Amino acid sequence: MARLKKSFANVVAACVVALHLVLLPALYYGLGYVVRKSHENLFIEHARIFARVLADEFELGVALESESRTEDLLDLAIVHGDGRYAELTDGARSVRSKLGSPNIKAPRRTDLTFAQGGDEIYFVVLPIIHAGRNAELRLGFDEQPTLERIHLALNRMLVVLAVYFGVAMVIAVILSHRLSRPIHRLQDVSRSIASGDYAQALQITTGIRELHELAADLENMRRELVGVNDRLQAKIKEKEISEIQREELQKQLRHRQRLETVGTLAGGIAHEFNNVLVPIILFTEMALQDLPASSVSRSDLERVLAAAQRAKDVVKKILTFSRELGDVSLALIDLRTVIADSLNLFSALAPPSIEIRTEIGDAIAPVRADATLAVHLVINLCTNAYQAMQGTQGVLTIGLRNHGIPPAAGETARVEFWVSDTGHGMDPRTAERIFEPFFTTRSVGVGTGLGLSVVHGIVESFGANIVVETEPGKGSTFRIFFPAVLREDRSVESTAPVV
Repeated sequence: MARLKKSFANVVAACVVALHLVLLPALYYGLGYVVRKSHENLFIEHARIFARVLADEFELGVALESESRTEDLLDLAIVHGDGRYAELTDGARSVRSKLGSPNIKAPRRTDLTFAQGGDEIYFVVLPIIHAGRNAELRLGFDEQPTLERIHLALNRMLVVLAVYFGVAMVIAVILSHRLSRPIHRLQDVSRSIASGDYAQALQITTGIRELHELAADLENMRRELVGVNDRLQAKIKEKEISEIQREELQKQLRHRQRLETVGTLAGGIAHEFNNVLVPIILFTEMALQDLPASSVSRSDLERVLAAAQRAKDVVKKILTFSRELGDVSLALIDLRTVIADSLNLFSALAPPSIEIRTEIGDAIAPVRADATLAVHLVINLCTNAYQAMQGTQGVLTIGLRNHGIPPAAGETARVEFWVSDTGHGMDPRTAERIFEPFFTTRSVGVGTGLGLSVVHGIVESFGANIVVETEPGKGSTFRIFFPAVLREDRSVESTAPVV
């Protein structure tokens, strides 16, 4: 196949030149015809109107009565009407303007077309009737100025078309190069891809739909051919994300299993301690009943009984953490009432340096819980919050709101309760162990380390879940999500009480 040497720009330029070489002559002759006819028609209309006005003046006036007045009107036609000949014949009498050309012989009829006869004079002959007299007005108008204007208009039009042709050629060259630029871009990128640079993208900026679609098709083909690596990387990344999520779930599972293991162990120990404490409390009470009130040993036995009762309370808290509370009576309660009762009890314990704020929403859905344990839950969280602020000034916020009500598709309606503080916060390692019994960050003798473990046990017994948000130096927020009981759920449960 012979090698093609014509570029896109050259082909476009050649087509533009050929098109203009055909169209411009036709345009010149067409416009010239229009210009010529318009000038001729204007000239003829002017000549006939001027002749008609002058004839009316002879018919209606008294110019025919005076030869001097007739000469003045004929001279007016020469001076102001671009005339070269003006004559009035009245029978045997003839009056002619001396300002016109003397060698012109006027015909006896009006010219039908412009430049008729080739004498460059347009003749108009009009009859005049005045006071029973029949006369004839003969006027010859100079066609030369009109011909000069026509030639001037044609010459100017030729210059304009020549300038237009030059500008069109420049624009054609510029446009051809701009149109060929995306093609050169595609060519360069295709050669780069062919040489091994697969990262090149076959993308061009053009307003031509065909070129844009061609580039898009080529880019799709490139992606199909060289995009395997991207898809593999995406799959590897998805697998890494899945591994991270799996590790996080395993971490949560291990944490929950550890809590369950610790809870089982704590429950077993609590039962053993309870078995030991029961005879101590019973025999001590029996000994107190047998001793007289004045006995010296009575005060010692009372201290033993008080210590045993405190130990019994500790065992009860351990059982709360391990959720071995026996049958917990759950009923529909309003958490707003629980929070109000808890704040009435807690406000007496809170130091004045702590500001207590509440963010309670409206129309809170009821939840299934034990009111007494719920109050215990709120007080424990509030106590933990103000102790985290270490006696300094701070803000303790208690909030309650509906979460996901009305529930969307695949969503569970819940009631969110939270307690936040502006205390010292916790690091991630500490936050993982806060629900373990006897784990505490406080010094020896300050707290038992059972407060949050009891909170966890109460939350689990309600069928709720607890989430901790904390950061060192920025405080902590404990969020508890209770399953909400909606109106339709209450109608179903009304037939059977919840135990």
